[in-house]
Amino acid sequence: MSPSNGAKQVPINFLVIAAIGLAALIIISPGRVTSLIANAVPAVYEGAACANLRAGDDRAFHQSVVGRAVASPIELQVRTSPLPAAADGFLSIYITVINNSLGTVPFVFDPNQVIIGDNGSSGIGLIFNTNSLNTGGRQDPSSFADSQLRLLVPRQRCVHEVRIPAGNVLVDPALTSGQGQVRAFYRNNSRGVTAVQAGTIATPIFRDQGLWVGFVESPNVTIPLAPPPAA
Repeated sequence: MSPSNGAKQVPINFLVIAAIGLAALIIISPGRVTSLIANAVPAVYEGAACANLRAGDDRAFHQSVVGRAVASPIELQVRTSPLPAAADGFLSIYITVINNSLGTVPFVFDPNQVIIGDNGSSGIGLIFNTNSLNTGGRQDPSSFADSQLRLLVPRQRCVHEVRIPAGNVLVDPALTSGQGQVRAFYRNNSRGVTAVQAGTIATPIFRDQGLWVGFVESPNVTIPLAPPPAA
């Protein structure tokens, strides 16, 4: 059956050209394409949970040479739920860690030790425009355990949710005023010393764990207030 005269058909040539153009854009600038998708549908494109990424096992023998050479591979994004209205709720903050490089990149991560306030130690953390939530400092180890390292493959991203009990935030006027802001950061202070397991005969290939050393943070985002309850 032929289409009615009133229906408009998209020329096949146009679809082919559009598909080729999109493929070329992905090849030339994959970071820009993924950023556009992430900004349009953040809940869909945030990636896997950071806690579920592959751990940095046996770093003395297994590392990406490309990942080791990248100058600044990591980017951060952050978004937040509204500030809860009731004391039994939670403020959820979502930290997205992005590997913008073409190598596999390790980063320091402990899902149970997200730093609140920059205390100078290595890891992922949050900075609020208030000091009421800051945690104390801690000492960095010379070598990080495999369980404290996660690997992001090229162009991969992951997300970690931080849940803060409402009772910890509703007492702070800087947050309850609707002017509260938060940003995510990642800091690493050393490349890490590789630890060779007892009984290993082979000579280690890498003398350090290949961690990127530096500091990066996301833009600030405002923490919105929860809408008032319906009358």
